Amino acid sequence: MIEYEFYDWNNLITDNDRQTMCREVSTGIDAGKFWTNSPKYQTDWNVFQDFTDLKMSFLWSCFRYLGREVQIKNVQSWSFRTSLKHAEDRDKLWHHHNHNTETKTVSGVYYMHLPDDVKDLEKAGTELAPVSPEGEGNFFVPWKTGHWMIYPGSVWHRPGVVQSQQDRFIVAADMEF
Repeated sequence: MIEYEFYDWNNLITDNDRQTMCREVSTGIDAGKFWTNSPKYQTDWNVFQDFTDLKMSFLWSCFRYLGREVQIKNVQSWSFRTSLKHAEDRDKLWHHHNHNTETKTVSGVYYMHLPDDVKDLEKAGTELAPVSPEGEGNFFVPWKTGHWMIYPGSVWHRPGVVQSQQDRFIVAADMEF
């Protein structure tokens, strides 16, 4: 089974903060600042440069997940905006973040905004694959607004099931150590 943990940051990062972050991400995406060779509307800039509290919450969550502080080699982050208006083939979205064999990676997904009309929170979060995308035992991690979900960077994963015409926002991040 994959070891993942949730960390609740709603006391530090408020609903107003999350709304502001969503607006800033949308402004950047609307200005064309997103990757064209990745899932559509995945930002092409490190969003932690604009969201310091979110960066610090991610680092603390990673250290807690690891059970110790480690020397950080790199931290990167991006945001992803999805909706049924821009639906993509989920089968093409499987990926992992452990590309550098010289370092270890801890990854995280921050659940920033989920539209009010989404009914199935269990499938709205992230789907994880313990073995591989084609392997057995794949499961969904539920959506929890204002929480970081931290897991090993080597784990195959993809976004949860998009269920609304309105935009869903997450921030994803990696910490290499």
